[in-house]
Amino acid sequence: MARKVTIPITDHNDEGLCTNSYLVSYRITGETYWTTQTFSEPPVVVSNLDDDIEYQFKITRYCCDGVASTPLELTVNTTILPAPSNFTATPADLEVSLDWDGVSGADSYTLERADDAAFTTNLITLYTNSTVGYTDTDVSNGNTYYYRLKATATNHADSVYATANATPIAT
Repeated sequence: MARKVTIPITDHNDEGLCTNSYLVSYRITGETYWTTQTFSEPPVVVSNLDDDIEYQFKITRYCCDGVASTPLELTVNTTILPAPSNFTATPADLEVSLDWDGVSGADSYTLERADDAAFTTNLITLYTNSTVGYTDTDVSNGNTYYYRLKATATNHADSVYATANATPIAT
Protein backbone atom coordinates (compact mmCIF):
# COMPACT_ATOMS: atom_id res chain seq x y z
CA MET A 1 0.00 0.00 0.00
CA ALA A 2 1.30 3.48 -0.81
CA ARG A 3 1.77 5.78 2.14
CA LYS A 4 0.95 9.50 2.29
CA VAL A 5 2.95 11.84 4.51
CA THR A 6 1.69 15.29 5.55
CA ILE A 7 4.27 17.78 6.83
CA PRO A 8 2.83 20.95 8.36
CA ILE A 9 4.95 24.05 7.82
CA THR A 10 4.46 26.90 10.26
CA ASP A 11 7.42 29.19 9.50
CA HIS A 12 6.12 30.32 6.11
CA ASN A 13 6.21 34.03 6.98
CA ASP A 14 8.35 34.27 10.10
CA GLU A 15 10.83 36.68 8.50
CA GLY A 16 8.19 38.99 7.06
CA LEU A 17 8.85 37.72 3.55
CA CYS A 18 6.17 36.44 1.24
CA THR A 19 6.44 32.79 0.31
CA ASN A 20 6.24 31.85 -3.34
CA SER A 21 6.78 28.09 -3.13
CA TYR A 22 8.26 25.13 -1.27
CA LEU A 23 10.72 22.81 -2.97
CA VAL A 24 10.52 19.36 -1.39
CA SER A 25 13.21 16.79 -2.08
CA TYR A 26 13.07 13.30 -0.61
CA ARG A 27 14.81 9.97 -0.93
CA ILE A 28 15.01 6.62 0.78
CA THR A 29 17.66 6.91 3.51
CA GLY A 30 21.00 5.79 2.11
CA GLU A 31 19.98 6.15 -1.55
CA THR A 32 21.67 8.59 -3.92
CA TYR A 33 18.87 10.11 -5.98
CA TRP A 34 16.33 12.62 -4.75
CA THR A 35 12.73 13.02 -5.94
CA THR A 36 11.59 16.65 -6.09
CA GLN A 37 8.15 18.26 -5.92
CA THR A 38 7.05 21.90 -5.66
CA PHE A 39 4.18 23.07 -3.44
CA SER A 40 2.61 26.53 -3.45
CA GLU A 41 1.43 26.47 0.17
CA PRO A 42 1.57 24.33 3.31
CA PRO A 43 1.00 21.64 4.30
CA VAL A 44 3.35 19.58 2.16
CA VAL A 45 1.62 16.31 1.23
CA VAL A 46 3.73 13.63 -0.43
CA SER A 47 1.91 10.53 -1.66
CA ASN A 48 2.92 7.13 -2.99
CA LEU A 49 5.73 6.47 -0.52
CA ASP A 50 6.55 2.85 0.19
CA ASP A 51 5.52 1.28 3.50
CA ASP A 52 8.08 0.39 6.16
CA ILE A 53 10.79 2.66 4.74
CA GLU A 54 12.74 5.55 6.23
CA TYR A 55 12.91 8.67 4.02
CA GLN A 56 15.07 11.78 4.23
CA PHE A 57 13.35 15.07 3.39
CA LYS A 58 14.73 18.54 2.56
CA ILE A 59 12.22 21.38 2.34
CA THR A 60 13.33 24.77 1.00
CA ARG A 61 11.11 27.86 1.06
CA TYR A 62 11.43 30.25 -1.89
CA CYS A 63 10.26 33.79 -1.30
CA CYS A 64 8.69 36.13 -3.85
CA ASP A 65 12.05 37.87 -4.35
CA GLY A 66 13.74 34.52 -5.16
CA VAL A 67 15.58 34.20 -1.83
CA ALA A 68 15.76 30.60 -0.59
CA SER A 69 15.66 29.55 3.05
CA THR A 70 18.09 27.13 4.62
CA PRO A 71 16.53 23.71 3.93
CA LEU A 72 14.57 22.09 6.72
CA GLU A 73 15.87 18.51 6.99
CA LEU A 74 13.95 15.69 8.62
CA THR A 75 13.52 11.93 8.56
CA VAL A 76 10.13 10.28 8.08
CA ASN A 77 9.48 6.62 8.82
CA THR A 78 6.52 5.08 6.97
CA THR A 79 6.30 2.04 9.23
CA ILE A 80 2.76 2.02 10.58
CA LEU A 81 2.36 2.08 14.35
CA PRO A 82 0.21 -0.76 15.71
CA ALA A 83 -3.36 0.13 16.63
CA PRO A 84 -4.01 0.64 20.34
CA SER A 85 -5.05 -2.68 21.84
CA ASN A 86 -7.73 -3.46 24.41
CA PHE A 87 -9.71 -0.37 23.45
CA THR A 88 -12.91 -0.43 25.49
CA ALA A 89 -15.89 1.91 25.90
CA THR A 90 -17.68 1.37 29.21
CA PRO A 91 -21.05 3.15 29.56
CA ALA A 92 -22.38 4.65 32.78
CA ASP A 93 -24.92 7.33 33.69
CA LEU A 94 -24.25 10.31 31.34
CA GLU A 95 -20.69 9.20 30.56
CA VAL A 96 -18.52 6.70 28.70
CA SER A 97 -15.13 5.66 30.07
CA LEU A 98 -12.63 4.88 27.33
CA ASP A 99 -9.52 2.86 28.08
CA TRP A 100 -6.71 1.34 26.01
CA ASP A 101 -3.21 -0.04 26.29
CA GLY A 102 -0.32 2.22 25.37
CA VAL A 103 1.48 1.72 22.05
CA SER A 104 5.27 1.46 22.12
CA GLY A 105 6.76 4.41 20.22
CA ALA A 106 3.57 6.48 20.21
CA ASP A 107 3.82 10.18 21.08
CA SER A 108 0.08 10.70 21.41
CA TYR A 109 -3.38 9.33 20.74
CA THR A 110 -6.28 10.82 18.79
CA LEU A 111 -9.78 9.84 19.94
CA GLU A 112 -12.83 10.62 17.80
CA ARG A 113 -16.57 10.11 18.32
CA ALA A 114 -19.43 9.85 15.85
CA ASP A 115 -23.12 8.98 15.84
CA ASP A 116 -22.69 6.14 13.33
CA ALA A 117 -20.36 3.19 12.80
CA ALA A 118 -19.11 4.62 9.48
CA PHE A 119 -17.88 7.76 11.31
CA THR A 120 -19.70 10.09 8.93
CA THR A 121 -22.34 11.67 11.21
CA ASN A 122 -21.31 14.30 13.78
CA LEU A 123 -17.65 13.23 13.77
CA ILE A 124 -15.63 15.17 16.35
CA THR A 125 -12.18 14.87 17.88
CA LEU A 126 -12.56 14.43 21.63
CA TYR A 127 -8.98 14.02 22.68
CA THR A 128 -5.42 14.38 21.44
CA ASN A 129 -2.92 13.68 24.20
CA SER A 130 -0.14 11.35 25.29
CA THR A 131 -1.87 9.78 28.27
CA VAL A 132 -3.94 6.59 28.10
CA GLY A 133 -7.66 6.84 28.91
CA TYR A 134 -10.44 9.42 28.62
CA THR A 135 -13.96 9.92 30.01
CA ASP A 136 -16.54 11.33 27.62
CA THR A 137 -19.10 13.30 29.66
CA ASP A 138 -20.76 15.08 26.72
CA VAL A 139 -23.21 12.24 26.06
CA SER A 140 -26.89 11.47 26.60
CA ASN A 141 -28.34 8.31 28.11
CA GLY A 142 -29.91 5.97 25.56
CA ASN A 143 -27.87 7.19 22.57
CA THR A 144 -25.22 4.95 21.04
CA TYR A 145 -21.83 6.56 20.43
CA TYR A 146 -19.08 5.18 18.20
CA TYR A 147 -15.45 5.80 19.06
CA ARG A 148 -12.23 5.35 17.12
CA LEU A 149 -8.69 5.74 18.37
CA LYS A 150 -5.31 5.93 16.65
CA ALA A 151 -1.73 6.20 17.88
CA THR A 152 0.55 8.88 16.42
CA ALA A 153 4.27 9.61 16.53
CA THR A 154 6.36 12.46 15.15
CA ASN A 155 7.66 11.72 11.65
CA HIS A 156 6.02 8.28 11.69
CA ALA A 157 2.94 6.81 10.02
CA ASP A 158 -0.21 6.82 12.21
CA SER A 159 -1.73 3.55 13.33
CA VAL A 160 -4.97 2.21 11.95
CA TYR A 161 -7.99 2.93 14.13
CA ALA A 162 -9.21 0.76 16.97
CA THR A 163 -13.00 1.06 17.40
CA ALA A 164 -15.56 0.63 20.14
CA ASN A 165 -19.11 1.79 20.91
CA ALA A 166 -21.27 2.33 23.95
CA THR A 167 -24.74 3.43 25.01
CA PRO A 168 -24.81 5.36 28.30
CA ILE A 169 -27.56 4.23 30.69
CA ALA A 170 -29.19 5.71 33.76
CA THR A 171 -28.25 3.90 36.96
